[in-house]
Amino acid sequence: MLDLLSKALQRERDAHAERFRILTGVAPVRQRVAEGVAWFPLRIREKGYGFGEYPFVVVERTGQTGPHQLGGGKPCQLFSQSGSEQRAVNGTVHWVTGNVAHIILRENEHPDWLDDGRLGVQLTFDASGFKDMVDALQRVSNADGDRLARLRDILFGHTSPTFAPLSSIQQISTLNASQNAAVDLALRANDVAIIHGPPGTGKTTTLVEVIRRCAQRARPVLVCAPSNAAVDLLTERCAAAGLDVVRLGNLARIDPEVMQHTLGERWKRHGMSADVKDMRKRADEFRRLAMKYKRSFGKAEMEQRKLLLQEARSIIADVRRMEQQVTDLIIDQADVVACTLVATRNEELKGRHFEYVVIDEAGQALDPAMCIPLLRAERVILAGDPHQLPPTVIDQQAARLALGSTMLERAITAHPSAVSLLTEQYRMNYVIMSYSNATFYEGKVTSHPSVEDRTIPDGAPLQESLLIIDTSGRGWEESPGEGSESLANKGEAECACAVYNQLMENDGHEKWSVGIISPYRGQVRLISSMLTEEQRSRTSLLDVDTVDSFQGSECDVIIISLVRSNDDQEIGFLKDTRRMNVAITRARRKLVIIGDGSTIASHPFYKGLWEYAENHATVISAWNGY
Repeated sequence: MLDLLSKALQRERDAHAERFRILTGVAPVRQRVAEGVAWFPLRIREKGYGFGEYPFVVVERTGQTGPHQLGGGKPCQLFSQSGSEQRAVNGTVHWVTGNVAHIILRENEHPDWLDDGRLGVQLTFDASGFKDMVDALQRVSNADGDRLARLRDILFGHTSPTFAPLSSIQQISTLNASQNAAVDLALRANDVAIIHGPPGTGKTTTLVEVIRRCAQRARPVLVCAPSNAAVDLLTERCAAAGLDVVRLGNLARIDPEVMQHTLGERWKRHGMSADVKDMRKRADEFRRLAMKYKRSFGKAEMEQRKLLLQEARSIIADVRRMEQQVTDLIIDQADVVACTLVATRNEELKGRHFEYVVIDEAGQALDPAMCIPLLRAERVILAGDPHQLPPTVIDQQAARLALGSTMLERAITAHPSAVSLLTEQYRMNYVIMSYSNATFYEGKVTSHPSVEDRTIPDGAPLQESLLIIDTSGRGWEESPGEGSESLANKGEAECACAVYNQLMENDGHEKWSVGIISPYRGQVRLISSMLTEEQRSRTSLLDVDTVDSFQGSECDVIIISLVRSNDDQEIGFLKDTRRMNVAITRARRKLVIIGDGSTIASHPFYKGLWEYAENHATVISAWNGY
């Protein structure tokens, strides 16, 4: 299995690199600018040194103002075309505001040529994450007779986890029975425990309690997830529970709401920060004096420049030692260290081992990425749902080889005694919940009494909790989305807007949160373009996005456009029913599904959904007023 993972990962890396090569190519700068992957020309507004003494520049594009793809966290290359050949330095986009970008350089010093003019910046392919996964996979594969080897053998299904005997672990009154059972199992785990959280069952609430109790035993707890959004949510929730959280990672990808918990912000509040600031100023002054000597200068000036730069480097070495000491102290005293899976290999955690490593959204993680935090773990607690969105894999051969399944799926199948299923959900009413529950969770999930019967208010248009609008026979066929590889369906888009408008006719509609979602980004763009400002203003709680972007979110009303409508009954990636499980479990009070039954219901899952709605809810034809 590990050999297959290695081969699959290489294919996936090559696919990403090729996609980026096609995107950026070897085209002239003017063409790269037109494609939005480069800014040229630029002027420097500011330069300096940030936390960790990494040099940065703040640049402004002066030659164009069109759309672009630069964004926080993306790897980039700052270049100059002032000489006979292009000179460049790699970096990371920290933030972009309007036509201004803050770029952190991956060098110790600013390059001499920055002031020579004809500067530009372009996006680059970042292979570092793949390298980290390859290295971790190799170490996990080679482990022999140690803790890492045992965790590997358990998570790949070769040996069984063990648990301490049942004990009188404190029951939390704010948790339900299945949540308390999950906390108990996690705390008794000698090596691996799994929390399986179907939609709306309070997985995050349960996980925060697990983390709190683990931190009481051995702090800090390493908490990670595949995405920055999931890590930010856990950071917020852990902090709200009174835990001291340190958020590690690329600042450009961290939500501003959790910035106060980042290492850099924590550093600023430390007593040594003023001393470090003064030392940085001294180093900057030595650098400034050294940079006065450029190109044409004599031996004495060269020696003076060398001495000035040596003094600056000596000061910076002291700064970095002080920063590392304070960093170690901050992490040692924290209850929780939170970061993405890949960020667990960061320098701040070098040499550290954690008694408890908690991995959320494990069903969305590639196995090689999961291997990175395993290198630091004594015990591992996985949380997620294998029946929701899988990790994104762009190379289909890589998916078939090994990346199409996840560590979470295999562990749940191999070790049912290590799994706690959360069985009470607090989001959907009974009608909305039931098809997903029967199809994916063996009917084991129940609705809490507070949500079981809730609907939109009496007298509201489209009052049914579940409504399918069948577009069969309307001639609303799918088509390529404008300017994209995705698909769209104009008839369904108009229908979705009509349903939204009808809902907005009801008194009190401004209090409802509404999500209009589709599996296809082309359809999302089309629907967004059709909604006027007046229509959008009827509620401040409208969100139009892809199904994938909606995992973890919920709304009072969800309208889904399935898009696919063709004579061949081809439904593409709608065959992956995990995506549709996410879609149909986002609604609290009302779910409207728009789709061509003659195309969609050729698949058993959708045939069952149509039949369920006919028997327990409502199916109407799109000829009926849409």
